Amino acid sequence: MNTLSTPLCSVVVPTYNRSQLLRHTLESLTRQSLGTDAIEVLVADDGSSDDTAEVAASFQGRLRLRYLAQADEGYRVAAARNLGLRNATAPVTVFLDSGVLLHSGALAAHVESHRSADRPVAVTGYVYCFNENNEDGAEIEGAIDYQDPDSTMALLAAENRWLDLREEFYEKYGDGFGVLPAPWLMWWTCNVSASTAQLREVGGFDENYRSWGAEDVDLGYRLHRAGAHFVLNRDAASIHVPHPKVYADNMRTAAGNYRYFSTKFDTPITRLVAPENHFYEINDTIRERRLPSCADYLATPDPDEPSALVFSPHPDDDVIACGGVIARKTGLGARVDVVFVTDGSQSHAAVLDIHEDPAPAELVKIRRAEAEAAESVLGVDPARLHFFEFPDTRLADALPEFRARVLELLGELRTVDEVYLPHDERELNADHRLTGRIVLECLAALGLTPKIYKFVVWDERTESEFGFVNRVESEAAQAGEPGGPDESAAGAGERLIARDIAPRLAVKCAALDEHRTQMSLFAPGQRRPVVPESFQERVRGRDREMYWVLDA
Repeated sequence: MNTLSTPLCSVVVPTYNRSQLLRHTLESLTRQSLGTDAIEVLVADDGSSDDTAEVAASFQGRLRLRYLAQADEGYRVAAARNLGLRNATAPVTVFLDSGVLLHSGALAAHVESHRSADRPVAVTGYVYCFNENNEDGAEIEGAIDYQDPDSTMALLAAENRWLDLREEFYEKYGDGFGVLPAPWLMWWTCNVSASTAQLREVGGFDENYRSWGAEDVDLGYRLHRAGAHFVLNRDAASIHVPHPKVYADNMRTAAGNYRYFSTKFDTPITRLVAPENHFYEINDTIRERRLPSCADYLATPDPDEPSALVFSPHPDDDVIACGGVIARKTGLGARVDVVFVTDGSQSHAAVLDIHEDPAPAELVKIRRAEAEAAESVLGVDPARLHFFEFPDTRLADALPEFRARVLELLGELRTVDEVYLPHDERELNADHRLTGRIVLECLAALGLTPKIYKFVVWDERTESEFGFVNRVESEAAQAGEPGGPDESAAGAGERLIARDIAPRLAVKCAALDEHRTQMSLFAPGQRRPVVPESFQERVRGRDREMYWVLDA
């Protein structure tokens, strides 16, 4: 097959045990007017146990196709799509579901929408025969000419049958719905496209969605925030082949995902994404209530924004775990206090075996100055910085003194609304874990009940990347003290939430840059940063921060 050096579009098709539906989709891709040499097809298998791999392989002589597979670890369609996106080489990425038959001109229409635009666009293709409960499934299947889907679509359009489920929305607002405050509600990944570069810039799909629903709306929202204009291209037409599904089951899983989405982005508009609000009515609600755009809301000072107290085990942990949230809060005028628990003196000695130039005593002063500079970038009042300077890697040896300092500070900040701290059990690093544990003990001792947000910086992947393990606690710390938390119930009743920090990500990265001793080759002869580049890339590329909270 003669192929262009760079295809015009990459087509990502996630699939799981639907080999026959996949075959229909791939057959339709062989008939594209754009030409198979201009199309790259990426089949992203979410761990199928049927003959999906063989079906994909059978098309490799007819399509420029790569088969990508991940282990079956439950419903991970977001991760499968990201697998395809990471491997895409074309400037435009089209997402299709297995069982979507494209019109022969569909991909050409997608590409033209991007070529003719004067700004990034997110394209919604037209989908015939999409149903919610597999209603009319047998009748639809009987009407489809799999060898000539173009003629089927022409007939359906002429007879006004099984039109796109969103046609009601399009009739209400017009095909130019991109001017609406929430156009992203209609960007459903059964047949859509966007700029490959922009998809990567906004972080791709959020892989925390582990059941049906909302992962495409989430990505559409982030594309919207990043400046993409949403357009409908009816020429990018397709048929959604029926398959068994239960609407009630899908809505049950979607309800949890809507809650996650609403909590993650937490604006007046995104809070409307809930089971009780029909997607077709949300834009009306926004206008009726005169809600601010998400960008305006996030840029406006809010006197009701909760105050926060952040416990940072080392001088850079608060930026890594909470930098975006801190920047958002200070931008909204909220009070933020940051506690730096240890002095950070052992970063080079413990991780890189560098004991001089800089020596640990020098690092204490340097890292304090770096922390002050980073907090200035985040907008934290210098008077709200608290340096405890307990010995790095050895907090376990100073627990009575640490407890006393925490009790004193909490006594002064009794009215704080939110406390951010390392997870008292999920964190592997001893300084981190003990910070969280002691702060929770002190809050309980004082009878204080702020909202608790627990983060995890040091997990097994972090340990592996850093090449450093510090799990050992003192005997007293391991034994615990009367009245402390019950470790056997660790994590009980907790759930993981995400906070959208996309508007503050650049600020967070700038604050991270202030920690030069950790992020760069600071010492003479140093061959790698203290914080590995792979770890830095993950932090800098993540537009959300994750926290464990107690279920309400």
